[in-house]
Amino acid sequence: MLVGEGPAAGEQYLLDQLVTRIGRAEDCNIRVRDPLASRRHAEIRRESWRYLLVDLGSRNGTHVNGVPITGQYQLQNGDTIFIAATPLRFEDPNATIAVARDALRQAHLPVWVDAAAGEAYAYGRRLDLAPKELALLALLYDRRGTVCDKNEIARAVWPEYDGLVSDYNIETLVSRLRHKLDNANVSPGSIVTVKKRGYRLSPAPVETAVPATAAPEQ
Repeated sequence: MLVGEGPAAGEQYLLDQLVTRIGRAEDCNIRVRDPLASRRHAEIRRESWRYLLVDLGSRNGTHVNGVPITGQYQLQNGDTIFIAATPLRFEDPNATIAVARDALRQAHLPVWVDAAAGEAYAYGRRLDLAPKELALLALLYDRRGTVCDKNEIARAVWPEYDGLVSDYNIETLVSRLRHKLDNANVSPGSIVTVKKRGYRLSPAPVETAVPATAAPEQ
């Protein structure tokens, strides 16, 4: 929700659409009667666990707490947005929910590992992994996006043998882990085989911002 301040005091605007456009134009979801504001000044994009503020190439810029924004800005509860000279306070509906923001984000990730708790999750659901499957996934997750060679995997997963295990042991373990990820609706291809080197876990997809529905306009 946005709460008007200053000249817009008393106004309240629900952010219940995927994209809420702010500006002077009649087709904006939130119209501001500020001559310094652009016709289509900025927009707020609602995602599953956050709200993103984006300036639409406005003439006088969009500020948050007095600082001009560039690119996408993730709004925090209590932020004051300035559309030109018009202040709007952001109130996060999740701020009063006893669920950590990170937990909301993690519930939408294909894979994440809590190494301290010795647990791994797929889309917010705990994976039932054997100790060595968890050790392998934890290593790949910690190094996601980079290659873990077989010697490194052997040392991390089989420390009791000082890493002296065959490629067959590693390949069998990878196959079992892929199967469990597949059962959890995570693509088994997320564990990538790098020939003659080892394996890597593909980075988790970046949350996709909702595209603008019109080109920026002054």
